Amino acid sequence: MPAPAWERLVPALAGWRHPTWYVLLRCLRELETHHLDLDTGHGTEHWPDAYVARALDDTLATPRAHSFPLASVEAVDLGRAWSLAPEEASVAGAGRQVLGWLTGRTPADALTADRPARLLPLPSAWPQPPLPGWGHAGDER
Repeated sequence: MPAPAWERLVPALAGWRHPTWYVLLRCLRELETHHLDLDTGHGTEHWPDAYVARALDDTLATPRAHSFPLASVEAVDLGRAWSLAPEEASVAGAGRQVLGWLTGRTPADALTADRPARLLPLPSAWPQPPLPGWGHAGDER
């Protein structure tokens, strides 16, 4: 495929648009998530570190852009941390547990937080809408 074509915006089934290169990441996300959703014995503990790190970057970019009430997230096993908003809840845990919670697949109880799990914000439906700058179906971009 010619290099410029990878930047062309294509529509997702949800109606939002993203660069063509993002299709590859969406496919990997679908594969890993559906293994979990279909209860095939492939839980979050089977997610590869590289997938978890990239999916956390992707998943946490949208809440940051949309003021999700979460101050910080730390994936302690990956040595990674994300700052989202001041003066909100902070959570930490293994990257797989954090991603599982952010995607609505695992409970917050496995995380360390500065407040009880029942008081943590509920993550948005996953996958979240595109990053700012990516369009919606029908945009002229």
